[in-house]
Amino acid sequence: MQHGPNCGAGGPKTIAAILERPVIEKILAHLGLDLQPPPRGRAREAGQD
Repeated sequence: MQHGPNCGAGGPKTIAAILERPVIEKILAHLGLDLQPPPRGRAREAGQD
């Protein structure tokens, strides 16, 4: 992530959260991205790092 000259010492800030699925799908489609999330990986067993 790049920082502009007016960022100051703070990091990036969230300015909006899009929660409506149809809106998210429309944005992803416009960007040419897959509408479905990738498959979940298997959970690691306790003690494995």
